[in-house]
Amino acid sequence: MNLSMKYFPYIQRYPKYAKNIAILGIGSNLGNCLQILHNLFITLTNHRKIHIYSTSYIYKNVAFGYTKQPDFYNTSIILTTNMCVRSMFALIFYLERKFGRSRVRSFKNAPRSLDIDLIYFANMRICFKHLHLPHQDFHNRKSVLLPLRFQLGLNK
Repeated sequence: MNLSMKYFPYIQRYPKYAKNIAILGIGSNLGNCLQILHNLFITLTNHRKIHIYSTSYIYKNVAFGYTKQPDFYNTSIILTTNMCVRSMFALIFYLERKFGRSRVRSFKNAPRSLDIDLIYFANMRICFKHLHLPHQDFHNRKSVLLPLRFQLGLNK
């Protein structure tokens, strides 16, 4: 099921270009999820080094992994930035904490107020134990593919 609300979907009419293109996969299944996504959009819009190009619809998806939890609300954001990848990750972790997420989880795929995955960043390829760019599993997740297909015009 896809949901439409202010800023979702959104396309910048006069995009600002920056050095790096990034794609974020966003999810929330704890608290007032739609309000969290709205507030995240506003926070990113107000960040001086982030220029949001577009957002997708918000999709309601069944949780994967541990399924005995509330459904997730998922969206994706395409943005441009002059930040480096390390600064981008620092911003992501800061935003997750700001919106109530703890990095310590009781189990893998536990419910969370906000989950931000860096799916793509400036054509970089990184492969560490707990970090992969592009995101290691994005092509297997409906929570990422559905929003991105819409944004990229592949939803036909």
